[in-house]
Amino acid sequence: MGKGAKANALTRRSLVAAASASAVATIGGFTPKRVHAQRKISVKYTLGWLPEGANIWSYAAKQFWTKSGIDVTIEKGSGSAAATQAIAQGQYEFGIPAAPNSIQQALKGLPLLSLGCFNYDTTMGIAVRPESDIAKPEQLKGKKVGSTLTSGEYPFLPLFLKNVGLTMGDIQSIALDSKVREVALIEKQCDAITCFVASALPKLIASKVNPRVFLYKNYGLPFYAHSLTTTNAFYAKEKALCADMTAGLAEGVKFALLHPDETIEILFKEVPEMKLASTAKEQLAIGMGVWSANYVTKEAMDKGIGWADPAIYAKMTDVVFATSAAAGDKKPDPASLFTNEFVGKLQLSADEWKTVKASTAKYALG
Repeated sequence: MGKGAKANALTRRSLVAAASASAVATIGGFTPKRVHAQRKISVKYTLGWLPEGANIWSYAAKQFWTKSGIDVTIEKGSGSAAATQAIAQGQYEFGIPAAPNSIQQALKGLPLLSLGCFNYDTTMGIAVRPESDIAKPEQLKGKKVGSTLTSGEYPFLPLFLKNVGLTMGDIQSIALDSKVREVALIEKQCDAITCFVASALPKLIASKVNPRVFLYKNYGLPFYAHSLTTTNAFYAKEKALCADMTAGLAEGVKFALLHPDETIEILFKEVPEMKLASTAKEQLAIGMGVWSANYVTKEAMDKGIGWADPAIYAKMTDVVFATSAAAGDKKPDPASLFTNEFVGKLQLSADEWKTVKASTAKYALG
């Protein structure tokens, strides 16, 4: 009986201790909801381009992913087209390519899923030097136009040209490596470049070239930009992880919008070689400014960070299918390309949006 009594006493003490621990956890606000929050999960995440002001919020998000038990390795990209292919092939669990490039993969039978929109304007377009005689896009006829062929805007160049009355045969198209694209315009090796203007602008301005730009969105091509993207198969298998990745990225976006200087310092710690350039901080501030100005949208302000408008996805799908479909391609259902399941929960206050809008007004593109 002594042994039995001792065993019962231990059991009661164990239950009391467990109950007390549970109460403390509840009072402290900690609720262990998911197994992966108690152990490290490692994932790979690709940028759509090089680390820059337009995607710097990815680095701000790492602090929030870490709190959720997720160790994220962020790798630089070489263009949204290449990023979508790498995600579709399983080289990365997540990435942030531009939305239209993910739709292109869906046409080829490699459907990807957007978990949230974290940049509402690709700023795809054409940049020319300020003193150029190209005052309107129709005047690109006969000119040398440089492009990085894996960059997300390039596949839509033919439609942009069509919308302004030109064809690819009307221009001299020049293939450029991503590292020298802006240099080619700065050094007058070409008359214009195609680019994501938010990415190219900091380098150009740092070299005293304030370009004239023709944005695709002003010529019938409204596209969402960076979207947290994964495969449908990974989403189905790791839904909780997808939810935490999306929530962490939304937190990173909010942090970057409200604390731009701190966010730049976070990037310098993550990618220290970037700090070596004398104009690095200036370039990052410009890129962040353009991105932040673009993020002050009806979608984010009314519905919350990351929310995507189904009507915009329908429009993007129509445009991508019309421009990129080959024989045998099938037009995907726009609703299958994105989900708002994990977004819309995080908001900025009216005063916070007012502050962001005022501080980034000088970076707003036409």
